Amino acid sequence: MSYTVLIIEDELSLQSIVAAYFKKSDYSVITASDGLEGLEKFRLNNIDIVCCDVMMPNINGWNVVKSIRQTSNIPIIMMTALDSEKDQLYGFDLEVDDYITKPFSPAVLVAKVNNILKRLSNTKIDKIINSYKLGNFEIQFDARLIKINDKEIHLSKTEFDLLEFMIKNKGIVLDRVTILDEVWGMDVYVEERVVDTNIKVLRKKLEDYGKYIKTVFGIGYKYEDET
Repeated sequence: MSYTVLIIEDELSLQSIVAAYFKKSDYSVITASDGLEGLEKFRLNNIDIVCCDVMMPNINGWNVVKSIRQTSNIPIIMMTALDSEKDQLYGFDLEVDDYITKPFSPAVLVAKVNNILKRLSNTKIDKIINSYKLGNFEIQFDARLIKINDKEIHLSKTEFDLLEFMIKNKGIVLDRVTILDEVWGMDVYVEERVVDTNIKVLRKKLEDYGKYIKTVFGIGYKYEDET
């Protein structure tokens, strides 16, 4: 499978070198020379991962991340000369997936991207096989069947849909609006706190396995197990 990487970098010599390394590793590469162009390329193309500089004309990298995160959980790696702990922590507060400081090895950047996409690919496999098992916790999505210690657990339709959506996107932070759209539907008006109520009930019904539904303060939730 060929992945598409969007490289947003205003230093054209570095942009060219990084692009060449990705192409050598069989990636499709799309480039942009500033934040504004980068957001436009992101909107117009099917991108799998973004590698983004911070200090750029028109729109800086932080604002690019903020804009992308309004609509997408796509992996983002920052590549920048800003090497202070404060800058790196700020990047992770914006939910970037990794942070690499200049000067860096393009080969290491490609390796980081490979690892991130491999983990995401493993999550997509769960969607295809339509089942999930962790210890004594087992779900058959087609049959809408959940068992813990061989005992069937009864969930409402909404609770099951919510759990299925989170597990099939495990490791990904899901904001409340996204959860509402996917589980309740965009044409149904439901207040965001309904998500919190259903999560609370779901955690209780899942007993010890409810701990894998993690709260991400100020954003929403994610399902993260030990695998």
